[in-house]
Amino acid sequence: MVKIKSISFSRFRNNDFMQFMTDVNTLIANATAAALNIENVIVPYNAAFEVLNGVFKVKQKSDLTQQIVTVDVNRDRTWSALLMRIRATLMCPVEKEVNAAQLLKDVFDLYGNVRKLSLIEESAALNNLVEDLEKEELAALCVIIGITKWVKLLKEQNAEVQTLMIERRNEGAHRESGDVKAAREAIEPCYEKIVSRVNALVELEMTTPEIDEFITLLNKQIKDFEEMLTSREGKRNSGDNDDNDIEPTLDNEED
Repeated sequence: MVKIKSISFSRFRNNDFMQFMTDVNTLIANATAAALNIENVIVPYNAAFEVLNGVFKVKQKSDLTQQIVTVDVNRDRTWSALLMRIRATLMCPVEKEVNAAQLLKDVFDLYGNVRKLSLIEESAALNNLVEDLEKEELAALCVIIGITKWVKLLKEQNAEVQTLMIERRNEGAHRESGDVKAAREAIEPCYEKIVSRVNALVELEMTTPEIDEFITLLNKQIKDFEEMLTSREGKRNSGDNDDNDIEPTLDNEED
């Protein structure tokens, strides 16, 4: 007997969770609640989904979000350029430049790969990094390897990200905003009741071709999401991507 697989939503970012529930909603609509014999549990699920959909749209609709993404990507690239310039200088034939690059690399190593941090954490780390690089001794080393202008640019980009984040936060404080966390907590038990109902029908050998197809499709969806989460977590934990651009994850700021 094939039942609906269990799934842990604790690993889901808000975007993941919303997409999963949207896909479930579509599967149910295509099969119909009547054909799935879940009419007694679909009403609370539908109500909870409407709330989730509503608050999620409010959470995501700020026009400032795309601006933050753009500037964040730019500062990540500037940070990467600085680090790559330092690493390249370590290979140059001029001893003075090599020594300067080594000292600067030691400073960068203190902060690690800041691109893997949340927006807020990265902003704080870059504030400290730039402050270090602007100190007299390190500033002189930056001149030696020719990255002074890039350090200034990183400072400006980091400040712009922080300004936009404050503007978005203030914007949210002055408009009605939904609580995504509460909406998630409300719909999860509704989803579990659907799963329990369908799996009970399997136990009682009361399934139909429509129910069997629904189970197959939902299990495929669950497998796809689990593989996606595992792949993303593997990339995040890997230390092999230091020289690649890493796209920002805005919901790190929310969770």
